[in-house]
Amino acid sequence: MYKPRFLLVTALFALLSMSAIAGDKVTEMRAVADSLHAIGRTDSAITVINSALEITGKQSGNTATLVGLHSALGVFMRSSGNIDGALKHYNEALRLSADKNFRDNADEDALQELASLYVNMGTLHLDMAHKKEAAVYAERSAETASRCKDNEFKSQLYGVAGSIMAGTGHPEKAVKYQEESYDNAVKAGNDDLSMRAAAYMMMTMNKLGRKKDIGKWRDRCTELLPRVPSMMSRLLYFQAECSIALSQKQTRKAITWFDSILALDGIANFPFVVYDCYNNIHTAYSDLGDYRNAYEALLKGNEVRDTLYEKQKAESLRDLTVKYDAKEKELALARSEAERANTRAWLAVVMTVLLIAILIFIIYAYRQRKIRHEREMEFNKLRSDTEHKLTARYIEGLENERGRMARELHDGVCNDLAAIRMHITDDKSQQSAIELIENCREQVRRISHELMPPEFKHATIDEVLQFYIDRLASTTGRNITYDSVPADTDWSTIHDDVSLEIYRIVQEAVGNAVKHASANRVSVELTRTDNGMELTVRDDGSTAASTQGGIGMRTMRQRAAAIGGTIAVETNEKGTTVKLTKNYGKP
Repeated sequence: MYKPRFLLVTALFALLSMSAIAGDKVTEMRAVADSLHAIGRTDSAITVINSALEITGKQSGNTATLVGLHSALGVFMRSSGNIDGALKHYNEALRLSADKNFRDNADEDALQELASLYVNMGTLHLDMAHKKEAAVYAERSAETASRCKDNEFKSQLYGVAGSIMAGTGHPEKAVKYQEESYDNAVKAGNDDLSMRAAAYMMMTMNKLGRKKDIGKWRDRCTELLPRVPSMMSRLLYFQAECSIALSQKQTRKAITWFDSILALDGIANFPFVVYDCYNNIHTAYSDLGDYRNAYEALLKGNEVRDTLYEKQKAESLRDLTVKYDAKEKELALARSEAERANTRAWLAVVMTVLLIAILIFIIYAYRQRKIRHEREMEFNKLRSDTEHKLTARYIEGLENERGRMARELHDGVCNDLAAIRMHITDDKSQQSAIELIENCREQVRRISHELMPPEFKHATIDEVLQFYIDRLASTTGRNITYDSVPADTDWSTIHDDVSLEIYRIVQEAVGNAVKHASANRVSVELTRTDNGMELTVRDDGSTAASTQGGIGMRTMRQRAAAIGGTIAVETNEKGTTVKLTKNYGKP
């Protein structure tokens, strides 16, 4: 399903952080920082806010201002990927806001800063997949906003809180907050905010499957559309229509809405949205079998991607130009002073020329280093792709061979053993032989079943591993246990190919522990982490049967490499531990 890139999330945070604060200079710096962040110049925004903090820190009685500045820094650092820095400033803002005097005497500005801080914390926790904490902060922000008087601010904050609730799996609360957002926008007479709230309601109702309510909110958007000049609000409405059309398999309708987005005035200023549109148009035409238009959309998307890269380089050059112009102004000032003091003038000229030379050298060195880095990245990507293809081909061969062996065991050996059993008479000695043959036949049948890959389209990796471990424990009589952490993890999001390799690695590791290490206790644990997932197999078997070598260990490492993971083996007097680690961002 289409997941639109909502640029207005940045705009909302900018607006939420624009509450009135003491001091014209700090207010101006706050507005400049928000504008820089909105156009993607986050590093410059951080520099401006740090300067504002220095000014505000020298004054007294500005707790609300400090809370707002630290909250804004948290947003900017989160946008730039500096999560540790974001947490540091969020914690400082929370510490300041916990002051009893601040809480007891909170005016409109203080309440708005506090509500903005809570909603920013909720967004950060949502990004880090901490859904429970995200929902708590969203509720706190909404409760604080309810005590504010500014209807426009309340509309914006309720809208973000509703989005967080939708992302944490609380659709009914999301509906409640989005309705509050719409009602406050209507009270404020702000058609732009009303349109945004109505568009969010369309998407929320679509997630809940309430088609009738989708139509009700679509009618409100259609009514507001002629009165809303804001491109961002129109973009959000069109994105909502795209998402709904694709979820309802209305591919041609979705293409029409994507075309409407691309026709918006000023959309070229948001190349990431344009790039997303072309990518989704390409997929839609491919689903319709219209490969000519699909190819044209793909080419246009690639052009936008290349333009983005060039734009980033141009932005760096513009920053250098600003610095160069600043040095030129310093030179002009030095020359005017030279009329009064020749010695000072010559010194200023020499220093300026030296700085320009250093700047030119830095530019050249930076460009050369960037070119080398890009070439290294291209080579490493090519080598990685080649290794993954070879590994995948090897693993595919192993699976084909497993399937063939399973069929031969089941259809050949099992049937032959059954035929032998039928030809043996019923005396006592032969009855013992019958029991041995029957036991052998059941073991061969179990092995053949284990060789066949599980059907992950009917079960998750968590369910398949639980079934396999329970069955193995009952048949071997060993203490073999399985656990998944955390307990409420949605394992259905793991791709089938990744699930199969994890399943095979567990089979190999547990089999080594039971058959070769003579382990009495084996534990298997599958853990979902912030960065990916971990699989740990521990046993108390003989250390002489370490899995450091042999075809089994080599196969496990190849399977791990096929899914972008790594295998680590640790053996000591207590037994052996096999750990698979897979991080996000890897295939």
